Amino acid sequence: MADRKRIATNCGIAGALVSLGAILLATVLAPPETFTWQGRALSDMGRYGAPTFPVFNGGLILGGLVGLPFAWRLWIASRNVLERAGIALLAIAIAGQIGVGIFFLEHTAVYLETSLHGVAALTVFGIAPFASWVYGTGAALAGDGRLAVASFWFGNVHPVVWLGWLFAIGGALDTGTWFAVPEFVAAVAFGGWILSLAVAVRRRPDGEPAGARNDNELDVPSR
Repeated sequence: MADRKRIATNCGIAGALVSLGAILLATVLAPPETFTWQGRALSDMGRYGAPTFPVFNGGLILGGLVGLPFAWRLWIASRNVLERAGIALLAIAIAGQIGVGIFFLEHTAVYLETSLHGVAALTVFGIAPFASWVYGTGAALAGDGRLAVASFWFGNVHPVVWLGWLFAIGGALDTGTWFAVPEFVAAVAFGGWILSLAVAVRRRPDGEPAGARNDNELDVPSR
């Protein structure tokens, strides 16, 4: 059991690094006609026919699949219902990431008549901050202050960067100007949060942080 827990924890670290690494590598390899920070979205690197198609989509799918076992590790180490709710949202966000790779831009030219790319992307960017906030609330109730603060701030990055982008472009929602920048920052925030969770769990073999109280423990009066 201990080996499975350790492997699942490492899956969280590996999944986040693979996903972010694939995005970064794709930005380096993508030619200007298919991707620029100023005028494209990250998903343009995974568009059907783009040179970076396999790197971008493959990295998101592989990173998500590798990272999913970490949700199980978090679940068995959870200490209350709010942490478990945050973990469920985390798993949904990771599934959305996998969906971005599967339902790449213009996937309708290959399969399905309805594009599901937008739904998958909204699942990641829309649910990820709530996963952080809900889990962070549970961590706070469990007495794990450092993890709670980290979770809240990683979650806060998402609305801050999107609102900052909207302000910078003058509120024009129909433009793709610099759209890849808030996408990338949000992706880093999501991956960074997962890494912080993995490191926190890895440091406590029994899955319980120092000083935190187990919900099943009873108060024992001192004698």
